[in-house]
Amino acid sequence: MITKYSSQPSEALQNTSKKTAITNSLWADLKGKGKTSRLMEAEMISGQAEGQLLQILLKLSGGKHVLDIGTFTGYSSLAMAEVLPEDGTVVTLEREKEAAEIAKSNWSLSPHSFKIESRVGEAHDLLEQLASERKSFDLVFLDIDKPGYFALYQMLMDTNLLKVESLLVVDNVMYKGEELSGKDLSLNGLGAQALNQGLLDDHRVHQVMLPLRDGVTLVYRQC
Repeated sequence: MITKYSSQPSEALQNTSKKTAITNSLWADLKGKGKTSRLMEAEMISGQAEGQLLQILLKLSGGKHVLDIGTFTGYSSLAMAEVLPEDGTVVTLEREKEAAEIAKSNWSLSPHSFKIESRVGEAHDLLEQLASERKSFDLVFLDIDKPGYFALYQMLMDTNLLKVESLLVVDNVMYKGEELSGKDLSLNGLGAQALNQGLLDDHRVHQVMLPLRDGVTLVYRQC
């Protein structure tokens, strides 16, 4: 029903979804050849519902400068670029060079690709670089390895990459419902839990968790 009754994605986004859906054998091959640091999966794509959510949040906020932490095949970056003004920018960070190249190929099908800047490397290092350039963003989308979530959140806040009165959107905050299962949490589950608790304890933010897909939290930086 979410797919049926949400606004439909652009042709370029639909193509990105279709191309991503058939990549699992590619990721396995790249991992076997040591060309990626981890086994990636097609299901890691943000997809239609989150893409439309990000677009609406940008339209409501009037934000122009976006940071996308975790490019994968480029769906979220392109979704946000589509609703930005001509002078808007999306800086997207990806650890895996092969994934970043696939994303660039997907963006090439869109007239909005000129708004997207891809940077490849470890997220912490790339955030340090952005902070040294005195960058700040109206919206940040965080969707990478969960064990690093809280440390990256703290870095975003401490460096003012996430500026006051801006929005952080975090994916997979319910991580497979592990916290509800009563079983021991995986490293990813523990990472999501650490961020969730850290947000509750931080007076600088106001947040709400939404039961969309694997859980999405909207975080407003109020001071």
